Amino acid sequence: MKYYFSGIGGIGMSSLALYLAYKHGITSVLGSNNEMNERVEYLIKKGIKVKLNQDSNLPDIDFLIKTTAIKDTNPELIEAKNRKIAIISRMQLLNSILQEHTSIGITGTDGKTTTTAMVSQIFKNAGKDPTVFLGGIHDSLEDGNFRFGNGIVIAEVDESDGFIEKTETNFSIINNLRPDHLEHYNNEFEKLESSLYKFAKNTKELVILNGDDVHLNKWHLNEKKVLYFGQSEKADYIIKNRHQYNGYQVFEIYHKNTYIGDITLNLPGLHYAYDALASTALSLELGIEFSTIKETFHRYNSVGRRFNILYDKDNLSIIDDYAHTPDEILETIKATKEYFPKRKIITIFQPHRYTRLYFHINDFIDVLKYSDEVLVYRIYSAFEEPINGVDEKKVVEALNSQATFSKYYNSEDEIISDLLQEKNAVLLFVGAGDITDIAKKLSKNKKNLDIS
Repeated sequence: MKYYFSGIGGIGMSSLALYLAYKHGITSVLGSNNEMNERVEYLIKKGIKVKLNQDSNLPDIDFLIKTTAIKDTNPELIEAKNRKIAIISRMQLLNSILQEHTSIGITGTDGKTTTTAMVSQIFKNAGKDPTVFLGGIHDSLEDGNFRFGNGIVIAEVDESDGFIEKTETNFSIINNLRPDHLEHYNNEFEKLESSLYKFAKNTKELVILNGDDVHLNKWHLNEKKVLYFGQSEKADYIIKNRHQYNGYQVFEIYHKNTYIGDITLNLPGLHYAYDALASTALSLELGIEFSTIKETFHRYNSVGRRFNILYDKDNLSIIDDYAHTPDEILETIKATKEYFPKRKIITIFQPHRYTRLYFHINDFIDVLKYSDEVLVYRIYSAFEEPINGVDEKKVVEALNSQATFSKYYNSEDEIISDLLQEKNAVLLFVGAGDITDIAKKLSKNKKNLDIS
């Protein structure tokens, strides 16, 4: 059998490609991508053939795997249909893998990548030999975003395109639920909520829910075993007495009124504490000793682009973070203030997708005001077509009108040149697009200047 991945360089597609390559052999997997990226380079090094364009010249294949980003006009998809090649979506393939094994599915609007990485590292350290599908890069996984094992399957489950309602796992975590990716749900939050509710209903053995989430704690899942985590009285697993200490955050975990132990985590912010709490709850319920969990968190390193401190010297720090929804950005700014309480916070924000800015522009303005200054970089379209009236410069205008200094940049060189002059500040880069390249180049320039 030959499996062809159209858009193989995506973080979810590349992990599935690696799974099939390990299972059926490297030569059974091939694919295409419109650009070279880190994952494509890695797959090529592993021996997987990747074509750097998507024309109609398809090789002899049995299956074509695609994502929702592959439109009906895509030449590869048209050719596959003409040749009656079986076409499978990315989530259909992942769902089939999850149903074939004992599995854990982790989802939610925010925090699912970090929680998946935490759970997988705990299970790995406990000797469970998990197979892991991660929506980011983590140094604990042999292939960055993937690990091939013989034990339980742990997967980050994407809620963005609606396929999640057909996902079935033995165990699941839902971190939170917020109105995002509504373009795939006919712009109706209720349809997004319905999909995640069906995912929870499909979970066979245990669902771990955020009991502090206003949407999740209203669900009725009486026929399932459901446990809650959070700070409220409703929670089964509770976090208390959280504080920052010597660059770490420390907090206590209780099961109901019973003290379990304390966790030390090298990441600031309540949102990361919640991710750790959900991971702890599931791990304890599945029989893992708390000592293993505690040791895992003490040595835990963040996923790529999750509060990554790229530069930290002479009261100037550069942080790269994937936060791209209003809630994620707010939590990241709060965490930055918690970690650097006496520093000026300059947030460099790149809007991600026209649809997201269209739906949430006022929310972005409200959360960005928590920074001392905001620099707005040109929008990253993620292959979306522009929407009439959607303009990232409106964020700048609104912030300036509300006494938060803001400036728009269309040039990478200009923003780097200006930021090289900053002192006594934290430069917080947020966004899911190519803003990360600017953060890395700026850090490299600063390090070169230090040497010279």
